[in-house]
Amino acid sequence: MFGKKIKIQNFGALILGLFALLILNPGCQRDDICPESTLTTPFLKIAFFDIEDITIPKPPVNLTVKAEGMEENFLTRVNASEISIPLRTDLDITTYEFILNAPTTTDSINTGNKDVLVFTYSTEQVYINRACSFKVTYQNLDEELVQEVPASENWIKEITVVQSTIDDETTTNISIFH
Repeated sequence: MFGKKIKIQNFGALILGLFALLILNPGCQRDDICPESTLTTPFLKIAFFDIEDITIPKPPVNLTVKAEGMEENFLTRVNASEISIPLRTDLDITTYEFILNAPTTTDSINTGNKDVLVFTYSTEQVYINRACSFKVTYQNLDEELVQEVPASENWIKEITVVQSTIDDETTTNISIFH
């Protein structure tokens, strides 16, 4: 009988110890969760301007942006003077189709006016913290407008790289004049 009391007391102490351990050591620490406010890999910020007066923002009409080789559009029929699009982090080149007056899904007659832009850059991984891990920043951003034949078919008339380093989403990187 004396031996059974010791086992019951040891079992109670074991349960109390495990309970205390669970309270003192929760599964997720505060620094294991990446806050939404933390800046991660930034998007490329593009502003559109009027070619006649380069100081006036001019949103393209029904702009659709699609990454080359992808089935789905990244942006569909937007009318904004500024957009943000992602760049590939696994390669140093990203190609997008910018379609002015893009058709609706039911409009089979209108195909829009498609210009192809190729963005080249170098990438650098930057350590944020344990919870958020790494982000990618882009340097030496350059662009190329693929010329259509005839060249008069391009709706984009001029492109300027404003900021060649992409490390946040507050600065405009590319200005497009149309």
